[in-house]
Amino acid sequence: MKRLIGIICVVLALTLAMTAIAFADPSTVNTSVEGTATVDGVKDDAYDAATALEFVQKGSSNGGSEVLDDPIGRAYIINDSEYVYVWFEVYDDSLDQASANTYEQDSVEFFWMDDNSKYQIRVRYDGSISADTGSDWADKGAEFVAIETENGFAVEAKFPITDVKDNQIEMTLQINACTDGSRDYTCYILGNDDADNAYQRTSRDTDYDVWWTLTLAGEFEDTRVDTADLPMELTADNYEEVLSVPFHVQGYMQDHVNWSWNSAGTYTSGVLGDTLEISWDYDAYSFDGYLTSDNTSEWTSNPTFAISVGDGGYLQLPDGAEVGDTGDSARYSFTYSDITITATGYDDVVISGGTIDGTRFTIKQESGYTSGTSKDIDLLSGILSQTGLTLEQFATEYLPNLTNISFSITFDAYELVTVADVEEFMVELDAEDEEVLASLQEYIDRVDAAEEIINNEESTAEEMEEALDDAKKAANRATKAAEGYTKATAAADELQDRVTEMTATVEALTATEEEEVAEEEEDTSSSSSSSSSSSSSSTGVVVGIIIVIVVIVVVVVVVVVTGKKKKK
Repeated sequence: MKRLIGIICVVLALTLAMTAIAFADPSTVNTSVEGTATVDGVKDDAYDAATALEFVQKGSSNGGSEVLDDPIGRAYIINDSEYVYVWFEVYDDSLDQASANTYEQDSVEFFWMDDNSKYQIRVRYDGSISADTGSDWADKGAEFVAIETENGFAVEAKFPITDVKDNQIEMTLQINACTDGSRDYTCYILGNDDADNAYQRTSRDTDYDVWWTLTLAGEFEDTRVDTADLPMELTADNYEEVLSVPFHVQGYMQDHVNWSWNSAGTYTSGVLGDTLEISWDYDAYSFDGYLTSDNTSEWTSNPTFAISVGDGGYLQLPDGAEVGDTGDSARYSFTYSDITITATGYDDVVISGGTIDGTRFTIKQESGYTSGTSKDIDLLSGILSQTGLTLEQFATEYLPNLTNISFSITFDAYELVTVADVEEFMVELDAEDEEVLASLQEYIDRVDAAEEIINNEESTAEEMEEALDDAKKAANRATKAAEGYTKATAAADELQDRVTEMTATVEALTATEEEEVAEEEEDTSSSSSSSSSSSSSSTGVVVGIIIVIVVIVVVVVVVVVTGKKKKK
């Protein structure tokens, strides 16, 4: 009998153990086991010791957060000294890739960090691969293979172990379940349904910290470098721009089946330090028929009904940005009051106020639009929980009677810099400005001295030129020293204006002297010409007289000769 009882106890123990393994509830921290695998889509023996991570949780948006009766996939994770290996089996008897959008084709997505940048790789059941971010995955040593199976398809992957902290890395896995050219839902391990937003996390500074961590087998040195949580440095060149950094607030609704977007609150904007008093009146809005059983997957996929708080168009992409490229990045902080939502026939819904503290916006070029520059304050979950309504009741009964949403929101900080910080900097800058202004006196004195020489009628041209040259040097040095300081720059600009006037004076004096010299040279030339002309005239008279005398002599001689001939 004792022997029989012992056997029964052993059997019960094994049964409980097997049950625990089969129905393990993975948390947001999972543990790897040591091993190496060949990436060919076939499950190696090395995975046998790994925990089976069951994918039963629909996404918080793409599927409405339900838990499935049975898992639609299981993943097994191992690692060696260089790589993490994942063997992923998906159960799907109707594989589909009819949509032109890769995320709406049956596939598995892998997310991990490398040098604080997100890698998001999508592997479709036919083995084709697309990289939403991290297109250099092959250069990093990553490998991905997919094969079709009797139950659906299997994906095997390996990617490098990077960004280690406390022997852990950050990652997540996602199944895209699709039918007839559209995505029915996304699926995750239990408790990780918020990973619907995993794609929005571009770095650790970005919001949407919805990835889980993997505790690695073995010992690894920390290689993760976290960004220092320091405010931006204010300078004379940027402080005025900081004061004018904009932000915006807008209400919106969007389903997660066909992604139809609808405004649900006027776009309102302000700048750093502003407080916006918001009161959206919904008499002019019509939500009748906006949400249907079709665009909510038979009322199982919650839409987004939220307040969007964003950058107001301040962050920009580089010229020629292509899909997947990122641009400007900055941290934003906001404080908002309680949000009161009123609807006829219902008690007011009040969403508690809170903060959006240091969230990082990074603009990214998507296909036809940009992302990464706003943060949502969810309204739907508060409405459903406080009213007890179902999604269908919310759509057909509550929305048509929505009358008003009221709250206030303040833009507290940009890059962890507040208006008070800027004002304090301005006081310090003004004090420095006064000091620099005082230091310009030596240059002012030099310009004064030069001006005195130039305005002195007894100064020679050479003295004026030397004075002007020194004044130019003094003004230029003053301009350089005053850079970034308002009062000092004004004083330096005044010196430059004075130097310009002195330059004009010296040039005018120089031009006058040149004219006088030219006139003297012309007078001298004219006098010489007159003298030459007079001399020529006298010479002509003498020559004329000589000619007359010669003629007379010739005539006399002829007469005498002629007279002698007649006497003979």
